[in-house]
Amino acid sequence: MTLVLVRKLLRDVRWGLFAVCLLLFVFSAFWVKIAQRVTTEIAPFFNGVAAVSKINPKLFDEVIFKGPGKVSQAVLGGAEIRFDRPDDFLSVELLHPVVVIVTALWAVSRSSGAVAGEIDRGTMELLLSQPIPRNRLILAHLIVDAVTIPALVLSIVAGTQLGLALIGPFEVDYSVLQKLDLPPMVRLPAGPPVLEVHAARQWYAVVNLAALVFALSGTTMLVSALGRNRWRAVAAAGLIVIGMFVANVIGQLWDSAAFVRPVTVFYYYQPQKIWLKENWTVDLGEAWAGGSPMVEIPVMPVLIGVGAIGYLLALRVFDRRDLPAPL
Repeated sequence: MTLVLVRKLLRDVRWGLFAVCLLLFVFSAFWVKIAQRVTTEIAPFFNGVAAVSKINPKLFDEVIFKGPGKVSQAVLGGAEIRFDRPDDFLSVELLHPVVVIVTALWAVSRSSGAVAGEIDRGTMELLLSQPIPRNRLILAHLIVDAVTIPALVLSIVAGTQLGLALIGPFEVDYSVLQKLDLPPMVRLPAGPPVLEVHAARQWYAVVNLAALVFALSGTTMLVSALGRNRWRAVAAAGLIVIGMFVANVIGQLWDSAAFVRPVTVFYYYQPQKIWLKENWTVDLGEAWAGGSPMVEIPVMPVLIGVGAIGYLLALRVFDRRDLPAPL
């Protein structure tokens, strides 16, 4: 009976899942083209101008990411990201607002309908009239997460691979620099003709994204189990997610507010560190000790634990609550 319920839930979300996967797939493919242009044309131009002018290339970063630009820098991964390296820029995609917002919306919208949505539609009584215990309903939603979340992250990987296959090698273009009217004694800088791309480690990073989506889904599941109106559940869960995201970003920009970052799930979402450095931990000292080393926390157990706790609490609440009669 559980499998019948799972098939029913998957049938309910199939078109929404297809639309979200298609959006992530297309965006990932286009992001490869954006990464190629930035790393092979724009970044070499600025680096070349800096070399000819004998100035530090970091001055460009200080100008671009000054003031309000710091928000963009924080969202895109901080000051360690170098735009002249393909892997660095490709990894920015997983922190891009499109990816984060779309996956978060999926987690909130799908899980909010688990309990509150069924009660709101008046179909919960019909479901529970079948010979299935209440815990099977929560289990069915957990299985749906186990199917849909991998589909989301696989669409990102597939889009990236398609983009790399269609666009080809990242060949550096110095043609714009060569148009500069420079004295004969000034030589333009030259770099490798083709930049190396190591997209295989993207798999590691999207696993972190999958864990984040599961954490958000588990949190929303608990909110849904406490409510009886889907849109109120969406609003409540949405406020929680937005609050955590904003708190994490503000903590990156303002040292005095950094202490709140570890209590948000987004602090443990570190796809760039995982992709570029294979570092699966985050140091609490970044938020609580002014950047000094403190305690390394594995990010995956935290995110998976948050999702699991959300599901367990949702099961406990739903199993014990009285359901309102349909109007």
